[in-house]
Amino acid sequence: MIRFQEVTRRYGEKTALKDIGLTLGEAGIHGLIGPDGAGKTTLIKLVAGLIHPTEGKILREKKLRLGYVPETFAMYEEMGVAENLHFYGQLNGLDRERRQKRIDELLCWTDLDRFADRRAGSLSGGMKQKLAIAAAVMHRPDLLLLDEPTNGVDPLSRREVWRLIQTVAREGTRVLVSTQYLDEARHCDRVLLLHRGRVLADEKPQEYRQSFPYRVWIVRDAGGVRGKWLSQLRQESSVAEAYSRGTDLVVWSREAETVGRMLERWAQEEEAGPVETGSPDWEDVFTRYLMEDGEGEEKW
Repeated sequence: MIRFQEVTRRYGEKTALKDIGLTLGEAGIHGLIGPDGAGKTTLIKLVAGLIHPTEGKILREKKLRLGYVPETFAMYEEMGVAENLHFYGQLNGLDRERRQKRIDELLCWTDLDRFADRRAGSLSGGMKQKLAIAAAVMHRPDLLLLDEPTNGVDPLSRREVWRLIQTVAREGTRVLVSTQYLDEARHCDRVLLLHRGRVLADEKPQEYRQSFPYRVWIVRDAGGVRGKWLSQLRQESSVAEAYSRGTDLVVWSREAETVGRMLERWAQEEEAGPVETGSPDWEDVFTRYLMEDGEGEEKW
């Protein structure tokens, strides 16, 4: 377990993290979500011990074994897949017999066994990430740190990376993983929302949805009338937010029935699609916190 006590980290005049107080390592998978510049990489580097706080303290369990996958690919690209794993096994003190057994397990686990002799630099983005995760868990760490492991990989590879992360967690390794993809929050046991160096919330995924204070209305296939409707909706005191999502119109309101009847009347007049109530998606959930933080126009 790692505890931050009023931690601030600056780079010259820039404050990357401000007065952070939190506990990490209690959840199986602890997601760290926020837009670019939120401070995600700085927080992970602090946990890894690669940098130190400008102010405050970080308390760690004794003999805590860490595994770390940085944002950029850090394996030796001229070496083969298996060669890289042998090297990391040696770094972590595994003797030849244990190292070979563990490498065989990891190659099978990541589906990289067919590519054991391929140069790491010639792998696809998703395969590189799987190799990096395999190297990071070679020594069976207590806490695995992953800095945006799905950034820039295709959707299928994203699913594969999360399969590996979930398997690691099920086997008892705690995970701290950062991401810009809001939908990946559903994979986590706990989600920390970071914005401009401050923690806005740190809750279980279901608690974010349950605490959403607005009724969500969706007008399907609103088409070309969305612009006219948006300008009117934003003048309504009972409307907290209104925006386009594809061809649909999404509206948040506390006075749900009044707004619902208004939307249904408009939809009939303009021959738009049906008006439905819905659950907030992850963009809604996190936008709510940005609005409360005075940054409602900020986009991921």
